[in-house]
Amino acid sequence: MAEKPDADFIDVSHHNRQSGLPLAFYQMIKNSGTKSVVVKVSEGTYHVDPAASVNIANAKQAGLVVNAYHFAHYNSHLKAKLEADWFDKKLRLVGFNKTKDGYVVVDIEAMNLSQSPKKLTGYTNTFIKEMKRLGYPKVDIYTGSYFYNNRLDPESLIITKPWLASYPKNPIKNKPTAIFSHGKGAWQWTSDYYFLGLKNYGNFDASEDYAGKYTKQTQSSTKGVKQIKTVSLVNYMKSKNMNPSYNNRVKLAKSYGIINYSGTASQNIALLSKLKSGVKPAKVNISNSKLTTKTTTNLKTKQTFYKVKFGDTLSEIASKLRTTVSKLKSVNHIKNANIIRINQRLKIPRSNSTSLTTSKKYYKVNRGDYLGKIAIKYHTSVRKIKSLNSLKSDIIFPNQRLRIK
Repeated sequence: MAEKPDADFIDVSHHNRQSGLPLAFYQMIKNSGTKSVVVKVSEGTYHVDPAASVNIANAKQAGLVVNAYHFAHYNSHLKAKLEADWFDKKLRLVGFNKTKDGYVVVDIEAMNLSQSPKKLTGYTNTFIKEMKRLGYPKVDIYTGSYFYNNRLDPESLIITKPWLASYPKNPIKNKPTAIFSHGKGAWQWTSDYYFLGLKNYGNFDASEDYAGKYTKQTQSSTKGVKQIKTVSLVNYMKSKNMNPSYNNRVKLAKSYGIINYSGTASQNIALLSKLKSGVKPAKVNISNSKLTTKTTTNLKTKQTFYKVKFGDTLSEIASKLRTTVSKLKSVNHIKNANIIRINQRLKIPRSNSTSLTTSKKYYKVNRGDYLGKIAIKYHTSVRKIKSLNSLKSDIIFPNQRLRIK
């Protein structure tokens, strides 16, 4: 019987756990043979992953090599530079060390990216050059195998041996189905991997590392990280004559990029590890370093906004936000419900501005789409999409509306 591929490394974000994964999880996966993680840190020029700081701290505590990724939305050379600058600020905010930690990766898969391989490759090269100018010696790209070979020009990219995704029905160890047309790097072979004994943490994207980019770093900031012993955060702060009050811990957590601090074990261990290791909060421009989500809030009116993406319709947005088309039209003074623009900021009715993460999510199929491609984009699986839509085969059609969450 053919052997399944290894889970040399996994990638994680707040989708795995909103407040970040605990130290115990990272310790157990390291013991199972996983060598590293790739942590989502930012997206576009408006989002920082709320679990990034905790995930980075706890993965380091477990002795894993830590890499980080940014989800790209650039559509010009200028925006590629701005996104690289944003990524740099957020990396520093959440405690990533550009010289000691692993690779920084640009995730290229958004549907609103340029349809021209030449342009998109040029923008991507600009992003990579800017990251290197900012002092990051190890830069890579992640995308789907189809995207890499059709929406990019591999020969013109200034990096080789990329990290590519391809999810075959029966993956086999060391036999990637991803097409590496310019050097074999790493293969993300599943989005449904789970660790034995840790099924309660859910499924993960797992990858095999062929070039050693992600798992064989010669220098890692895990060396010298003081391992956490059986001492509580509060007791440690008291021993150092620090104010251990909850309010002060909230302020400290925020300064280290730990968003929505509520005193969970994961957050406390992460904050404790930063304090014990002597890591100082990043000195970054506060006005460009606030922890934000994909929605933004006007502090004067407590009004939440939604940014229109490629393929959105007002009815789909209303469904996502658990509101109605008529309410969206009213608060945004929209006369024609069929006319909205990409990047347009829509006010969300206040009664619907609480939890967007639990709402259903839909996708409108474009020409050239297939289930595997859609699954990669939304970090899910073909099986889940078929189940949510009662599909009996993999056949889909342009303009078909698929539920993906």
